[in-house]
Amino acid sequence: MLLGATACLAEQGPSHLAAEPAVRSSKSAQVEDGNPPCKIVYAGFVGALETAGRKGSGVVQIRDTLRSPEYSDVCAESFIPIDWNSGLNWILKHFPCHPGPLTPEQLATAPSVILVGHSTGGWAMLTVARDLRDRNIPVELTIQIDSVGITDTTVPRNVKSGAIFHARDILMFMTTKNLRTEDPVHTKIVANVLVKGANHLSVTRDPLIKMLVLETVESLRASSLKTAEVPHDLNH
Repeated sequence: MLLGATACLAEQGPSHLAAEPAVRSSKSAQVEDGNPPCKIVYAGFVGALETAGRKGSGVVQIRDTLRSPEYSDVCAESFIPIDWNSGLNWILKHFPCHPGPLTPEQLATAPSVILVGHSTGGWAMLTVARDLRDRNIPVELTIQIDSVGITDTTVPRNVKSGAIFHARDILMFMTTKNLRTEDPVHTKIVANVLVKGANHLSVTRDPLIKMLVLETVESLRASSLKTAEVPHDLNH
């Protein structure tokens, strides 16, 4: 991928490879209309045989929770794995559009990113995380759910916290059970959970997954408030 062009590709709209185009939230539309950007961005990637808005998917249910008025500072969207590039471009719409890595000054006012991926969506999600790494964009949290893919075992160094949830069912020999970190100094694996009694689809609805996302959102909110309270002029 040509890094110099990726961010601005977001202006061109989503790819036509999606089996079902993800429904754009009103808050992501606000960014395009010139209104204040969201402080937190959530992108979820469902499994390969699911549609981007399947209500039975826990990935989509988290998206819908984050679209409620209680989370007015969050933009949330979901995608199918083959359409991961649209997910990347949607995230980049919330960042300055220019070639090359973002500067520290730009990142200081940019939104925080949370990524969740189920099945081959776990592979898609880490593909997006690696593209963000190459732009110097940090990711607060990645969650893989019964993740499937040959490149989904190593969490890139721009991810601060990584987690994996997996089930014990017919696909257990195909799914990833353990994660490595590209740089253990910058990335912490915060959860590795075998969800008992779950199958490949129901594992996405484990309440601990949603709880981890919402706790991360609240932590980011608290950190933002704390930063805002720091005096600009420390000499007085």
